[in-house]
Amino acid sequence: MGAIFVRTGFFLFHLYLLALKHGDQQPFLFSDSGESSQSKARRITVHVAIEDSDLERSVHKLLSRNVAFTVVKGGIGYAAESDVRIIDCRMDPEQENIYDEQRPPRTLFIGLDDSVDSLVEALEAGAWSYVPESADTSELQEAIFELSSATGSPLLQKIARSEQGAKYVTERMSSDFIDSPASKPSNLLSPLESRILGLIARGEPSKRIGDVVGLGEQTVKNYVVKILEKTNTHNRAHAAAVAAQRGWLESLDE
Repeated sequence: MGAIFVRTGFFLFHLYLLALKHGDQQPFLFSDSGESSQSKARRITVHVAIEDSDLERSVHKLLSRNVAFTVVKGGIGYAAESDVRIIDCRMDPEQENIYDEQRPPRTLFIGLDDSVDSLVEALEAGAWSYVPESADTSELQEAIFELSSATGSPLLQKIARSEQGAKYVTERMSSDFIDSPASKPSNLLSPLESRILGLIARGEPSKRIGDVVGLGEQTVKNYVVKILEKTNTHNRAHAAAVAAQRGWLESLDE
């Protein structure tokens, strides 16, 4: 009889430790929690199209544990009509065409932080929603649930609630309607693109730029392609020269 009580007590103590463990909230890259309290009866199909391999594996592993989600990843995303696509950088238009979807999914962007630069970067990548890498498991899952049923863009609402973000967007939009020969051309580059091009102007290679801005080397190269398109230039040096001439770069001495 005493042995039974001992085993029962150990089992209850083990359950108590599990309850404490799952009560903690940790960044979703390392979280091991299960379903969200807002799991829906209908599964949400999530396409994980993240370039960063470590982040891609972590997010896929995390979402696969939640019965509310059907998860596809990488190039196999075209095989399913997804409700939500998760990205961490602007997608190549040619890659998007490969999916050939009748109803393109809404995109959720995973970025570095909650700064205005990161939010605007996500917006310019065509994202409808945003979470930083530091978000915990519940925040990521709730963002997916919210996005799948939202009637508008949660990301636009988040930017609008920030005074700096709202100012940036309104000034950017209004600049398209200003036609003043005396004024310098409107900056077509996002804050992050301008920063990357500034580092290029200083002679920094892609790997070093990635270390500075917190992006992978290939992601930096993808940004460079977009910068060349926006500046209508042929190479990095040409883009830096054009941007400097138009006043889009900080002083190289700063």
